[in-house]
Amino acid sequence: MSQYDNPFKIIILGDSGVGKTCLLMRFSDNQFTTRHRSTVGLDRRECSVEFADWRMGRMLQVWDTSDDERFKLLKATQCRSAHGILLVYDITSSKSFQNIDGWMKEIRRLCPDKVTVLLVGNKSDDPNHRQVSMAQGFNYAHRQSICFEEVSAKSGRNVYDIFSSLAMDIYTYRRVHCNPFSLTSWQEEEDAAESLD
Repeated sequence: MSQYDNPFKIIILGDSGVGKTCLLMRFSDNQFTTRHRSTVGLDRRECSVEFADWRMGRMLQVWDTSDDERFKLLKATQCRSAHGILLVYDITSSKSFQNIDGWMKEIRRLCPDKVTVLLVGNKSDDPNHRQVSMAQGFNYAHRQSICFEEVSAKSGRNVYDIFSSLAMDIYTYRRVHCNPFSLTSWQEEEDAAESLD
């Protein structure tokens, strides 16, 4: 079985306007635009990452989420079957960082224990308007026992790295905690999650 047969499912969460869609566009298409509409429902893209040290790769199925209340149930269903979550805030918005705690509570409520979370501070290309220090992001991530990185969807800085790092963390976790010969596909996990609704 190829490492691309069962993609890791990654959900991007965070407040509206923090740059979730821009991060996905930069990762999947290496493009950035300030002209885009808010995500309606869910947007899914499949992209691959390479693990240089291991000479292997992995397909990622990345879901961009809407903040619309109408899609709250749909988002909850997707979260239950996720392998990893990018939890994004805007370093130029202290409010988006303050709301991270609420997002973490939702993740703990909705997602299985096995989900891997990476905290992401976006818009590092705008230091003149920074409202959240790197130390604040690091300290919060440390308290939650999750990883942390600052990125810029605009310049592309660290964007590929966060997806690659999250994929590596997911892979490592599953190798340690799961039987490698009986790993279920994302589709089987998604079906199981939907049966709970």
